[in-house]
Amino acid sequence: MAPSAIDFTSGPGLHIASAAAQIPPALPLEQAVRDGLISEEDAKITGYSAVTVAKESDTLLDLAYAAALAATTRADMSGTDIGAVFFVSVFPFTRPPLYSVATAIAEAVRSPCAFAAEMSGGCAAGLNSLTLAAHRLLASQDRAALVVAGDVWRQPHIDRFNCEPGYIFADGAAAVVLSREAGYARLLSAATLTDPTLSGLHAPVPSTRTPVDITARAHAFLKNRMGTDAVLGRLRSGLTSTIDAALSQARVSLADVAHVIVPAIGEPFLYRNYLDPLGIPVSRSTWDYSEVTGHTGAADQFGALAHLVDTDRCSSGDVILMIAEGLGFQWSVVVLEVQ
Repeated sequence: MAPSAIDFTSGPGLHIASAAAQIPPALPLEQAVRDGLISEEDAKITGYSAVTVAKESDTLLDLAYAAALAATTRADMSGTDIGAVFFVSVFPFTRPPLYSVATAIAEAVRSPCAFAAEMSGGCAAGLNSLTLAAHRLLASQDRAALVVAGDVWRQPHIDRFNCEPGYIFADGAAAVVLSREAGYARLLSAATLTDPTLSGLHAPVPSTRTPVDITARAHAFLKNRMGTDAVLGRLRSGLTSTIDAALSQARVSLADVAHVIVPAIGEPFLYRNYLDPLGIPVSRSTWDYSEVTGHTGAADQFGALAHLVDTDRCSSGDVILMIAEGLGFQWSVVVLEVQ
């Protein structure tokens, strides 16, 4: 498997003009245990101290609009400068059916965009959309593009606390504005890879344990399709080859990276999938953000980037490595340099 990698430094510069997140109030996991939503043992496994849960009156549209408006305001540009709007969500059951969220967001930010698109396909779709937005900018005369990702996870469609031990799905939305003009960080490179032989890892199987039983799906695949060692080997090689391809196109090494943004899928996965194999200390990650939010799907990376901006963690010249993985199985990596 060979990743597809793009060098964005050889042509006109593209920049992250802004990043913003709309994150609901956090529910402490101690409270979730007391309320019987998750066992004490499973809560401890995640490593989270809290998970963000939207009020019943808040919709996915509310969160997406707020994140989009905050990002465009921070970018200090008119909505008329935004020529393309991308919207990303993972879970389909809490979004309006037969309705274009992307064009609704364009209306909310007053963008007469010529191109509006929606993507799903799992938690890599946020970075995938950012890469597509970059291609769109380079192929058009648009000044900027807006990418918004968000999800709301609710019963009876899903039990956010008990899909799989190790992480909890969280509500929230986050957005970035990609611009031709100077901004917070320059886009250096991107790389993507898909391994369709692992698509069955998330294929639905009968289960009475919970509405969406990710554990049962994985167990069925490991039992009937491919062994654990083979799966873990493909997962690890897919991740590292995609990271290597993105870093190579950016002409930087992993040692040059100041901040690593990884999916917020819980402490066991944080160390097993990312920190230990890559030799990255937790201090270079955004776990301090993930630990109090939970897994917001495809919005994880944009939310963590907004957190780095809001907490003034970065200095000029810092390299940021953004990593996403998703259903399929997919990997998407983006490299930025703070200006």
